[in-house]
Amino acid sequence: MIKKVILDKADRLYHLPFDLDEYFPRQTLQSAARRFPQIDLGHFRWPVEKWQGDGPGSSEIAGAKELLTLKEALASWLQEEFSLRINPRKQIFIGHGIRRILLDFSLAFIEYGDLVLCPEPGLPAYRRDIIIAGGMPLSYQISEKTNHKPSLKKFSVNVGKTAKVLMLNSPHNPLGSVLDESDLGELIRYASRDNILLVNDAAYCSLAEEKFLPLFSLPGGDRVSLEIFSVPLTFGLPHIPLGFAVGPAETIGTLESAGRLMGQFMPIGWISAALKAIEQYPSAELKNVRKRIEQSRQAAKQMVEKYDWKPLGHDSAPFLWTKIPGRKASAAFATALLRRRGILTLPGTAFGDAADGYLRLSLTASAEEYRSAEEQLGRRFLQKE
Repeated sequence: MIKKVILDKADRLYHLPFDLDEYFPRQTLQSAARRFPQIDLGHFRWPVEKWQGDGPGSSEIAGAKELLTLKEALASWLQEEFSLRINPRKQIFIGHGIRRILLDFSLAFIEYGDLVLCPEPGLPAYRRDIIIAGGMPLSYQISEKTNHKPSLKKFSVNVGKTAKVLMLNSPHNPLGSVLDESDLGELIRYASRDNILLVNDAAYCSLAEEKFLPLFSLPGGDRVSLEIFSVPLTFGLPHIPLGFAVGPAETIGTLESAGRLMGQFMPIGWISAALKAIEQYPSAELKNVRKRIEQSRQAAKQMVEKYDWKPLGHDSAPFLWTKIPGRKASAAFATALLRRRGILTLPGTAFGDAADGYLRLSLTASAEEYRSAEEQLGRRFLQKE
């Protein structure tokens, strides 16, 4: 008789945080309870959906020549926008989007037991990648008391000296804050003193209302930082898994090696579309996205202020971070909001336990959807809650 083989789950599965989508209230509503049409104010839906002209073109895999052409175009863009002098061959890495680049980075640099500082509230993907690589994520708090920015005073001296990497997110999701010249200068000095690499997720840099400054733009930033960008979000393309990182030659070289080992293949059509978008920056599509997000921001603020919710954070990411009135658990509140009023939001606990009592609203929902949600919400719901 052949026995059934049963493998125990790896211990890391019990420690991996869920993806953001897992925190949305489940749509297990009875048809009788669906008195209202559902309005999605929670999901991030990138509004650039259609390709201009003939689309991305050839699906043939890009080679070293095509990738170098894209790197050179990105280096020229960085020079024009931020006055950065970047060696495209040695200081730019092309990868499959921010998430994949972050995973490649973790697997390439994080050893078993390494400590990595991560923001809270913050994207669970940061902690997940670190755990997969065998590292230990440690949270540092971002709150109203710190103007929704990292505070070095909050870092333990002992932890700071033993941590290997400090994860940043500027512009921040979900708080919308941007690190200014003073913030970046302090972080660079801290990283240099304690031998910590700064890794910034700059996905929303082209959507920032405040001035975005790359770490590389400050003295010493090129020695202590890695900055990661999304090609579609930065240049206004439809969603494709394409991103790039800017960093020291040694760090970029290791990422290149990791990419080759784990397999990275980009269609030439993606490269061609990216080159065209860089040339047209800021494109009409990107300008339209900015306009739409600003209209949604005004409508969202009007809605939350009408019902005495407290809008928090800054205006440099396509999200509105709001505090629920009273001391209410965000997951329960979001579930009740969906069940009783058909309004889908993302509870703050998706970004860490410290974010309980908050909701994140996505400004990729239209201003019309926010006006409809304002009418649909009603004070009666809030009084019951």
